[in-house]
Amino acid sequence: MLYMLEEISTESLQRVKASNQPIFSTDHDYAELLKGHQELRSHWELMSGEEKKSSGGLAKLTRDRGLVDLKQPSLIPSKNFYLLSNEVERRIERRDPLKLLPIDPLVFEEETLELSESIENVNEIRELYKLRKATVGTTANSGISAEEAAKLKNCFSQGRELFISGRNGSLMVKPLNFFYALTAYTYGIIILNNPIRYRKDMLAGSHGMSYLPTTLQAQFGGDCARGTFSDLVGAFPTHGVRKSEISFHIDCSQSLLEFDRIRFDVNLGSLLSMIPEMADYYELTTGRKSRCFPLEIVNANELRTVSWEFQIGNGETRPSAATVAEAFNGFATTERHGKLVVTVPALNASKIKACIYTDFRGKLWFVENPFFPVILPEVAVHFLITSIFSNIMRYRPDEWGNVLLKEVPSNITLLTQHYFSTFQRKFLILILRSISRYIPYAL
Repeated sequence: MLYMLEEISTESLQRVKASNQPIFSTDHDYAELLKGHQELRSHWELMSGEEKKSSGGLAKLTRDRGLVDLKQPSLIPSKNFYLLSNEVERRIERRDPLKLLPIDPLVFEEETLELSESIENVNEIRELYKLRKATVGTTANSGISAEEAAKLKNCFSQGRELFISGRNGSLMVKPLNFFYALTAYTYGIIILNNPIRYRKDMLAGSHGMSYLPTTLQAQFGGDCARGTFSDLVGAFPTHGVRKSEISFHIDCSQSLLEFDRIRFDVNLGSLLSMIPEMADYYELTTGRKSRCFPLEIVNANELRTVSWEFQIGNGETRPSAATVAEAFNGFATTERHGKLVVTVPALNASKIKACIYTDFRGKLWFVENPFFPVILPEVAVHFLITSIFSNIMRYRPDEWGNVLLKEVPSNITLLTQHYFSTFQRKFLILILRSISRYIPYAL
């Protein structure tokens, strides 16, 4: 008997160049357009009353100078990219305000739940908005309103309750509970991090990705309808990399431009290969190498500048040289003790295009990125995985039941069960790293 769910243990990925109205665009230099209006406004304010009257008004002066109307709908993508670029620049320049938080594994579940509950506070959410968005002012009146923060508080409470229900429930219903728990938290992740989203009513009602039932794939990017998933990806204009002694942000603005230009169809096997904690089980159950490789970042012996060595691999397995070359384009790569070593000046760390995830224990992993040049944050990969699993559960209940009853090949059951045990353990870490003032990890 052929089980459709055997697709779980295979890999499949298609990419098609396709786009509709983009969210971000570089077609117009919005900064220059804005500068022209600001200069005219400054000139207008210095004019006398008689000069203002004889000029025909500010609107006429604007037309006479040939300045375009900044409210034109066609300029919105360029304005969005301007806001994105400002946010990226500030994040790269500033000291990362998030604090590393080691947690004892013996009390890990209790402490992460306490931390998640502590965020369900209107004043705390308003402070987090100003903390996480680098271009928001720090005055009492800056940021979001108490009313808006209350909406996010309810999203967080719902997400936590759905997670607890999924954690305590059987595997039969975990996919749906976990997907909607993640969705509820995602609304808050977007508002607290996405530079062009600052009210919940700005979010579209759709998931922002599609489930393809015939092939058990997720489809996103390019000309797909915008929604929660696309806004979630946009909530990570930079990709933060943290260790106790090293901290930097990768500029993901080009990644977000490409997200609008390429449509991807990807199956579960390909997505599961990107989860660091799944690396050993993925190879065990599929016979293929995981896309995740241990990464150490250490100070390089450079006399004239502060540089870091990105040591990729464990001495036995390592990624392909081609994937490392595209992720670290322009930086010197060597081989040492079976590892690929890339030397990057610390000041240029934001320019790399590497997909780097952090596991449950705070260790870094280099991920061979199947979506390059698009860099998905890890929480977005889990959004796709739980979405696919929840659709399988709902629309293929007979086959989903066969997985739980172990009436399918054992590798499928093992891979599925291990993913949900992994996700259940890491869920609140992913959420807290995305919405709180902490970067928690298990000691």
